[in-house]
Amino acid sequence: MKLGASSLAFFRRSSEEIIEIVGEAGFSVWEVILEGHHLRDDYSVWREMLDSYSMELNVHAPFADLNIASMNRRIREESMLQIKDAIEAGYSLEAELVTVHSGRLSPYSMWFPDRAKELNLLAIEELAEWAQEHGLLLCVENMPGYEGALLSRLEELSELLEKFSRDELGITLDVGHAATCGDAVAYVEELNHRIANLHLHDNRGKEDEHLAVGEGIIDFRGIFSRLRNYKGTGIVECHREEDVFLSGERLRKLM
Repeated sequence: MKLGASSLAFFRRSSEEIIEIVGEAGFSVWEVILEGHHLRDDYSVWREMLDSYSMELNVHAPFADLNIASMNRRIREESMLQIKDAIEAGYSLEAELVTVHSGRLSPYSMWFPDRAKELNLLAIEELAEWAQEHGLLLCVENMPGYEGALLSRLEELSELLEKFSRDELGITLDVGHAATCGDAVAYVEELNHRIANLHLHDNRGKEDEHLAVGEGIIDFRGIFSRLRNYKGTGIVECHREEDVFLSGERLRKLM
């Protein structure tokens, strides 16, 4: 597994600062969340810096204020446009995969959940095709178990993957999100063959806390014992900078 770090904990910093911090800490992958001040017209400086640290890049598409399952057509279209822009950025940065969040039920679409789920699937189909056209694998992230979430339960994810081949759609398995829905190890066992990316952080089983690895209840030994042949990326995705470095140390020992 190639161990990396997300920009999540460092979001107040410039992207150039983050690349330097992640590279100096010995991570081999940077996963950039393409939101706000981290968006660029020209990403060539990033590519040069990443190459100087021999780091790979994962792209996490924007998700703040977006909803690909929205029943408001203009919100849905804008959400798709911003994610497609992120995929194009991933192409220019020579990334291999892009992670996207599922849509969600809104206070309105909770009255029409079947239609929202249909829109969500149509959006994923369109984005998967767009990613393929740009040489990236689209990876859908499992959502935490909060009200209105789509694609949080294991059976939902398994059902989705049956509609796509491995080359068309992968999974970014967020072990912390999985733990809010049940046993994270069960998610790994069931989805192992389709996992292309991991989000690694801890929690105490109810809230999506993004704690340092080892500070919650998640069985990381059990997870890694079921990923012995895994060659994808594992991205530390904590909320605090110090927890990213602590998690990196602990994960290296487990790996």
